[in-house]
Amino acid sequence: MKAVIVLFLAMGSMAHSQTFTGIWEKKASIGGTGRHRGTGGSAYNRGYMGLGHVNGAGADISYRDWWEYNPSTDSWTQKSDYPVANHGAVSFNLNQKIYVGGGSALAGQFYAYDPLMNAWTPIAPCPFAPGDVQGFSANGKGYVMYQNQLAEYDPQTNAWTLKANLPMNASNWTCSFSNGSSGFVKIGHALFEYKPLQNLWIPRANHPGMSTGGSYAFEIDGIGYVATGYVNGLSTVTEEVWSFNPGSNSWTRVCDFPGSSRRFFSAFTLSGKGYLGMGTNGINLNDFWEFDPSITASIEVQKGGHGLLYPNPAITEIFAQNVLEETPYQIYSLMGECVDQGITKGNISVEKLPQGTYLLSINSNKHVFVKQ
Repeated sequence: MKAVIVLFLAMGSMAHSQTFTGIWEKKASIGGTGRHRGTGGSAYNRGYMGLGHVNGAGADISYRDWWEYNPSTDSWTQKSDYPVANHGAVSFNLNQKIYVGGGSALAGQFYAYDPLMNAWTPIAPCPFAPGDVQGFSANGKGYVMYQNQLAEYDPQTNAWTLKANLPMNASNWTCSFSNGSSGFVKIGHALFEYKPLQNLWIPRANHPGMSTGGSYAFEIDGIGYVATGYVNGLSTVTEEVWSFNPGSNSWTRVCDFPGSSRRFFSAFTLSGKGYLGMGTNGINLNDFWEFDPSITASIEVQKGGHGLLYPNPAITEIFAQNVLEETPYQIYSLMGECVDQGITKGNISVEKLPQGTYLLSINSNKHVFVKQ
C-alpha cells in the first residue's frame, strides 16, 4: 500500500488544504524532436509514440518516426517508421496491436503496427477520412470519428461499418476514452457515452474543467482521465486534469499536470499508470510524464505570496519557506530511497538530482516537488 503524500505547491500565504488523487513523475524524454499532433498507443506492456509535426513561422514538417517506451528501464527505442510522414492521425489499440490512420497525409487508409514483428501492415480503408480526433476501442472493436460520423472496425473480418451518428459534430482535437465496454467522447464541455451493443449514444455529465479542446484522454481501471488542453482559443492552455467515473457519472479534479501546460499531445496507459508526452504551447515539446492514480496528495495551497516550497518545478534550487534556523532535511525518491540529506536554512540545491519527482522531508512536513 502506497503512503499518503503531503504536497505543497507555490501559491501564496493563508494556507488551506485540498486533496487530489494521483501524482505525476517526469520520465525520460521521447526520442526525436519535439512536436505536436502526434499519436500513440500501448501493447505488450510497452508504450508507443510518434508521427506529428512542427509548424509556425518556419516550414511545416511532418514526421514518420515511431518510438517504443519500456517502463521497466525508463528508456526509448526507435522502431520501424510509419509508412508516411503524417500528423493529426487517429489511433486505437486492439489485440496487442496499434492501429493508426487518417490525418494530414492519408484519407481513409489505416495501418496496424505489430510490436512483435516491428512492422506496419495496411488494413481495409475507413469509409471516411478522420483526423485530429482521438479514437477508442471497446468490446474487441475499434472506433473512429469524423464530424458526426462513427465507424467501427472489426479485426476479425478486416471490415468497417458505419454506426449511429454522434449527437453533435466531433470537432478537431476531440478526445475520447473507453472503459472496455463503452466509449466516452468529450466534445467541448459535453460528454457522450457510446454503447456498442445497443449502437446508442447517451449524454453524460458535462466536463467541469477549463479545457474546451486539444486535450487527450486515457483510462485506468475503468476511470477516464482528461488532461490539459486549450481554453476557448489556442493561445491559452490549462494544467488541469480531471477524472470521470462512469458508475457515478461524476467528474473529480485530480493532481494538476506539473509540466508545461499544452495542447495536441499524446497519451497511453500501461500497467495501471497513464503516460503523457509531446504537444505544444507555442513551443514544441518532447518531454514525457507518468501519472500514478494510486497515490493521494494532500495539497497545501496559500494565497497572497510564495508557497511553502518554491519554485516548483525546480531546476537548480528550491526554497523552503519558514525555515529560520539550521534544520535537517532529507530528499527521497518515490520508491522511498534517500537520495540527499543535509542541513539548511531554507535553500536546498537540487541541481545534481536527475529529472523526476521527489519527496522533501523537513520540519516534520513532507513536500513533493518536481526537478526539471
